[in-house]
Amino acid sequence: MNLGPILKTPPHPCGYLASELATLEQAYAADLSSAEYRALLDARWRRFGRGLFRPVCASCSKCIPIRIPVDTFQPNRSQKRNARNNRHRLQLKIETVSSDPAQLRTVTTLHFLFHGMQQEQKQWREVDPWDSAGFVHEMTDQPFAVELWYYWYGDQVVAAGYVDPLPDGLSAIYFVHHPRVRDFAPGIWNVLCMLEGARLRGLSYLYLGYWVKGSDSMAYKAGFLPAEILSPEGVWVPHPANIPI
Repeated sequence: MNLGPILKTPPHPCGYLASELATLEQAYAADLSSAEYRALLDARWRRFGRGLFRPVCASCSKCIPIRIPVDTFQPNRSQKRNARNNRHRLQLKIETVSSDPAQLRTVTTLHFLFHGMQQEQKQWREVDPWDSAGFVHEMTDQPFAVELWYYWYGDQVVAAGYVDPLPDGLSAIYFVHHPRVRDFAPGIWNVLCMLEGARLRGLSYLYLGYWVKGSDSMAYKAGFLPAEILSPEGVWVPHPANIPI
């Protein structure tokens, strides 16, 4: 494993909590296996392509890694309804991430449309087609094989998610969808599909990145129960929502 030098960003506005300033440690993975990346998850690292990052904010520690144990997951009523509704209308197909022009065009279009929707509805920063193309192109440069989970609605791809296959689980990287299927709650369906995919592969966990208490965009992650979060000591412990009050 070669991460190169670890650099720290200056404090900048947090993308999750408007009242906070964020600072990240960043590194570049010239070479990295899926097993090595799995070990880095226990040290709070995440990645896009070969770029790794983890929050080291001075005044806040609310970015907490979260994972869902596959064998004990119990869908709630809303998740069961989502599965019932989407099972036959959003069809999953899985590919390996590549530089195939058709794959690049499809995901770039979805990324641009998704961010335009989020800009209008949630005041996300504006992106242009070059931003979307740059992000998708960057995601083709991976240190190990990464999957692209496509969701078809009829004859159109309407959602796509990058997924890391790891030795003990699947790790969600990034997910985008077309505005036309927003009311289908495709993000929830994607998580349910990843949980089922992990179960079918005999894997133990689904890693969902950071859960940030107080962030509306991250709140859904704590709805998949029972969940585990990474303690400050680097130990996976039950999420507080698992414990009856």
